[in-house]
Amino acid sequence: MSKPTIPQLKNPDVGHFRFRQFDDGRFLITNDMGAFVWLSPEDLDAFCRGNLDHDAPLYRELTDKGFILTPESEAQLIERIRRRSDHLFLGPILHILITTLRCNQKCRYCHASRKAMNRKAFDMSLETARQSVDVIFESPSPHLTIEFQGGEPLVNWEVVRFVVEYAYKLADEQGRGVDFTLVSNLSLLDDEKLDFLIDNGVMICTSLDGPADLHDRNRPMPGASSHSQTITWMEKINAAYESRGLDTSLAYVNALATISKSTLSGGRDLVDEYIKRGFKVVHLRPLNPFGFGEKMWQREGYTAEEFLRFYRDAVDYIIELNRQGIEIQEKTASLFLTRILTDDNPNFMDLRNPCGAAIGQIAYNYDGRVYTCDEGRMVSEMGDDLFCIGNVAENTYDDIIHHDSVGSLCLASCLESLPGCADCAYNPYCGVCPVYNFQMQGDLFALQPANDRCKVQMGIQDYLFTLLRDGGDEMRHLLDRWTIERDRSGVYRRND
Repeated sequence: MSKPTIPQLKNPDVGHFRFRQFDDGRFLITNDMGAFVWLSPEDLDAFCRGNLDHDAPLYRELTDKGFILTPESEAQLIERIRRRSDHLFLGPILHILITTLRCNQKCRYCHASRKAMNRKAFDMSLETARQSVDVIFESPSPHLTIEFQGGEPLVNWEVVRFVVEYAYKLADEQGRGVDFTLVSNLSLLDDEKLDFLIDNGVMICTSLDGPADLHDRNRPMPGASSHSQTITWMEKINAAYESRGLDTSLAYVNALATISKSTLSGGRDLVDEYIKRGFKVVHLRPLNPFGFGEKMWQREGYTAEEFLRFYRDAVDYIIELNRQGIEIQEKTASLFLTRILTDDNPNFMDLRNPCGAAIGQIAYNYDGRVYTCDEGRMVSEMGDDLFCIGNVAENTYDDIIHHDSVGSLCLASCLESLPGCADCAYNPYCGVCPVYNFQMQGDLFALQPANDRCKVQMGIQDYLFTLLRDGGDEMRHLLDRWTIERDRSGVYRRND
């Protein structure tokens, strides 16, 4: 799918577009509002030269989608670009609190700088927690999400409980909205903690890497099966939602799967495990390279090409199941499809332009240091504090958001200024991670084409557009359903 030479533009009515040629010779063209059209080489030539029949359906389609500019289509183009970029005006919405680095599991792919359970010095103090929440509530965003991470955040339950209660107090005083998410392996839950989480509307997320043998290999727990612990508590939490009369199509435990080398041959088994446990969504997340030594990466890592083979096989299987009436979708595909097929903005930090680092999310470490994102914090744990933008004990939100590193990451993730991204057909749907680029390539700016993250995202979008191209109306209808996401925030509310 190399980029060929196209005719010189001689049509003054042609709006800005990007293009990519596929294996059948046809061109996919896209524009800034996310519209796309398939063109044969002959149609592309006629489009560029201004030789299309103005009464032809193709001419009307290109006009309606903003590729041929008229006063009406230009106004639509502006409005749709504005809608797709509304996240730029919200301020940081996601605030990640690292309550502790201690953890009772020993995940083979751990990149969170896990500490042993007896090392209490790596717990966030109540005072640091209070200062962190104070900074969070200086953000201009009208609605905030506080996400508890670790280590295992339940190790430091006192801080989790305090933050929920204190943040609700500030939200009530300021008339603002606040949601909470707990990312946990669930093994340290008990009935009292669960009641508190449900009573206070805390959404619960966990990891499920597949069937028991694979999950326990990836996420070993001394003296116990981590898979058994996870499944037991998932079922108990979901039963508690049902017993309280919550809409169980919205209130349920979230889970994602981290794909290790051992998973690559078992994508269909992984999907079957999610169906067996009642999930409607499976998130196939590539292994994060942060925090790995060379030996560990050789043991657990893989190439972009290996991941894409796994991914295509797994999603092919999911589509096959959909055709049999089984409701399940893949999360990464649904995020891309939402950007491709609708004007809705899922505001997923990794697919923003510029990326969500600091302007969409902020990470607060256990010791009060503040980072542009959780990936930036991971790089710090590896010995480089480039992405540290302040400390809650010393800096205000204003200090933090105006740190030089924030501006640098915005510049390094603005796709219109990046070689290889500025003219890519997938520009309207994609995003880059400068922290990943720095860690893997020694530069905030992606060095194409040796960037595996880019290869994965481009490969997934090639795959999705090929499905849309070849699958006809049946495939379009099937994939349209993957873009429908009901708002779940309203179902998780505290009991006043």
